[in-house]
Amino acid sequence: MVKPAKRGSTRRRLVTTSIYAVSWLLLTLLSPLWLVLGLLVGLARRRSFIIVRLLLFAWFYLGLELIALVLVAWIFVTRSSGEPRDEGLYRLQAWWANLTLSVAAKALELNVIVQGAECAVPGPTILLVRHASILDTLLPSVYVQRPNQYRVRYVLKQELLFDPCIDVVGNALPNYFVDRTGDLGRELEGIRALVRNLGPDGVLIFPEGTRFSPEKRKKALQKLDADASPHLPAARRLSHVLPPKPAGVLTLLEELPSVDCVFIAHTGLEAFAKIKDLLSGEVVASTVYVKLWRVDATDIPKASDERLHWLYTEWEKANTFVRNPTETQ
Repeated sequence: MVKPAKRGSTRRRLVTTSIYAVSWLLLTLLSPLWLVLGLLVGLARRRSFIIVRLLLFAWFYLGLELIALVLVAWIFVTRSSGEPRDEGLYRLQAWWANLTLSVAAKALELNVIVQGAECAVPGPTILLVRHASILDTLLPSVYVQRPNQYRVRYVLKQELLFDPCIDVVGNALPNYFVDRTGDLGRELEGIRALVRNLGPDGVLIFPEGTRFSPEKRKKALQKLDADASPHLPAARRLSHVLPPKPAGVLTLLEELPSVDCVFIAHTGLEAFAKIKDLLSGEVVASTVYVKLWRVDATDIPKASDERLHWLYTEWEKANTFVRNPTETQ
């Protein structure tokens, strides 16, 4: 994914919004062609008409982005800065995420089963989410934020600035976009600043730092081996998730020593990580399993080494769930 620069937001947003607008216009104008071709390919391949489903969702998603940007502009014009504007943006964010996930689920006939959503509130909490696809960020918004009107601050990768809605709303609200190839100290200070005066809100981070794949898991294990990490045996037991990258999580635990942690494990969205996996059609009519569990702040160790061991222990629970979600429902 392209990594837009953090600076130069005006130029960046003009470019990304133009790309989205032109893409939506082309999909609209060429819809008679790609609908017919998609149906013919679907009949020939017998793979649940996956191409038509994906193109229809892409057309919807791009259009929703443009509508949401108009609504964002309306909020900025009609609401004063501060709490009134934040309230409008949080409501818009929840609506956008819920509609996006709902349409994706309907287009692909997904069945989403969520266990333990109620344990994510009340706040404040640190939400630690497994990362497997581009839809990961929607799960907490739809199943935690929206039903409970719960505000969550996100630690996100800088590459997501390519999405104009995430860019505009994400920077208007308290969130932090991490440059994963930048100066570690500077990025951790950005995370610290994000959670100062957290109040009753939550803060969300992806401990793995990137989407899971067998190749990435292999490289992570090789790095731990080269560093002679004492956590290598624990990391090797993580067969379906990546070993956590501890810097961001430990920074949050240090800044928020009295805050509970909520883990969010899920499986069934892995096919969204790569286009070739989506095109296989296996995702159609599949089931997405999500599980949340809460750890009280008093049960989290205070020393950094003990916290990292604790993190691996909890992450092994996520691995167990991902490996066989029906056993732990």
